[in-house]
Amino acid sequence: MDPPIERHRSLRPERFTLSLLLLALSTLFLYGVDKGYFYRPDNHDLISSLSLAVAENLSPDHNFRLFRVLRPGSGDGPAYRTYSRFPIGGYALVKLAVLPFGNDLSAKLLAARMLVLLFFSAAALLAFHAVSRTTGSRWVALAATLMAFSSYYMLFYRDGVSNEYGMGLFAVMLAFHGMTVFVQEGRFRQLLAKTCVALLLGWHVYAFLLPFLVLGLAREAMKAWKDGTATGLRSTAAALLRSRYTALGLAALLFGAAVLSFNFANEYAAFGGERPVAELPSFQSMLMRTGLEDLDVPFDPRWWLWFLGQQLFLVCVASVPFVLTDWGVGLLGWFPSVGLSRPESAVYVLALLTVAGTAAALVRLAAPLLAWRQRMLLAALALSGFCWALPMRQNAAGHNHDALYYVGVPLVFYSLLLLYVHERWGRRPVVALATAALLAFVVSTFRLEQRWRPDPRVAEIQRTVMAELGAVRETTRGKVVLVLPSVEPEWSRQLAQPPHVWRYYFAGSAWLDSPDVEAAVRDADFIVTHDRVESRALLTPGNERVFLYDSSGIDDLVELYRAAYRKAASGDPTARSHFDVYLGDGALTFLK
Repeated sequence: MDPPIERHRSLRPERFTLSLLLLALSTLFLYGVDKGYFYRPDNHDLISSLSLAVAENLSPDHNFRLFRVLRPGSGDGPAYRTYSRFPIGGYALVKLAVLPFGNDLSAKLLAARMLVLLFFSAAALLAFHAVSRTTGSRWVALAATLMAFSSYYMLFYRDGVSNEYGMGLFAVMLAFHGMTVFVQEGRFRQLLAKTCVALLLGWHVYAFLLPFLVLGLAREAMKAWKDGTATGLRSTAAALLRSRYTALGLAALLFGAAVLSFNFANEYAAFGGERPVAELPSFQSMLMRTGLEDLDVPFDPRWWLWFLGQQLFLVCVASVPFVLTDWGVGLLGWFPSVGLSRPESAVYVLALLTVAGTAAALVRLAAPLLAWRQRMLLAALALSGFCWALPMRQNAAGHNHDALYYVGVPLVFYSLLLLYVHERWGRRPVVALATAALLAFVVSTFRLEQRWRPDPRVAEIQRTVMAELGAVRETTRGKVVLVLPSVEPEWSRQLAQPPHVWRYYFAGSAWLDSPDVEAAVRDADFIVTHDRVESRALLTPGNERVFLYDSSGIDDLVELYRAAYRKAASGDPTARSHFDVYLGDGALTFLK
């Protein structure tokens, strides 16, 4: 083993810099106190509502299955639409956070968001401590952490209720901290424990483990050859098998397999044991996330050029504080404020410079300042985002939230650049840059909240809707619910609700999906719609926005639905008369 690294002992994170970081992170909670409703028109709320529904459905009544939709079955019991793409740990924590609030949907949503914000903040703290240990400078760690955590993607998804957002980011940073302690002090058991805890929250840790293990084993092989303990292929393989890097990889695989087997067992039971394991959603998800799903797809260089170009664009946005892209400072004056438009060639150039600069910093700047094991650790962190995106290429190509895991690039780039400044010119310029990074973080948070804060009238409508739906859900829980679309599409524009929000509202209820209007109405226990029809079946006459009807005597609602369907289907020849209906993105939409 290499000699112990002394750099981290010279400077433990002191209270002042830690206080500054906590002060910056507190603004996340300050701006997030009035967010007990859905309002962001992006997959931020779509995935949040889906994850909330999965978490709320988590109960012993359903054998702790991770499902988002429950449909009335035939004689064999209900049919589950599972969602076991992630470990159960994050969903269980969200369930505990929302459990005390009954049917107060706004309070539940706010509690879940605060929980994820805590994970996001803890991820920043872990990054700060790990970088401080690696560089030996608390000011370098403070500036690098604030710069890396102030990009558009980090701040936009910071309170998204999902394993893919704050919890997954915390898991990666927990593993990063464990690896930092391991390479400096050899504390292997701590690394194993932190890796297993991280894997309970998300699979993203594997994308960090892969380059760390490959680089670590390569180092072990070179040492074995240099020391003379390995003289051939067999002796080298034996040395690698005895390595703690190999033990870490095997332990992570076995623990992940044990967590995944829980998903497999639940899904197998949910489908009545009739589906083979290879056809279970979790197995298919595993193939997709490891890049094995489309091995037979012909290689298309045009698609790969587009995909790699988009990833460079995401790296660029992930490396710049949002305040620069929002206000248009300097080179980024023309830059799209949210980074969702088609990128220009100059953005690719800037992204290439960022990636190339990080690689150059690892090779040139870090070599005289850091030991090999520390450079190996930083290289693994910088590569982890690419190791996640490449196997996930079909999913990452269309989801911007995967850019969260490119955080390693700016974290490493700024850490090494600031460490070089510290070694060359002393602490004062680094302190000044850390102060600027703190201001950039706070202002970026404020500006993003102002950009996405809804109109007061829309916010009030959403609060009313969530309050009335909470009362409706108390009545319909465990019953069969049929949701009819509103005849007035203005509801979609006012609420701006993503599709899965309805899943959250009626978590625990069964949903109907039938092309037969009369049969669906006859099989439903309750009808929910935004349209008020004076009928004896109306159960919520005092509501203003959401109305609940008994399934008997609602012929008027059937005609109402037919009129809405004809209006929606007139512009979409492929629309089908399914009753699994939701409001979304400015138009009535029908799930296929």
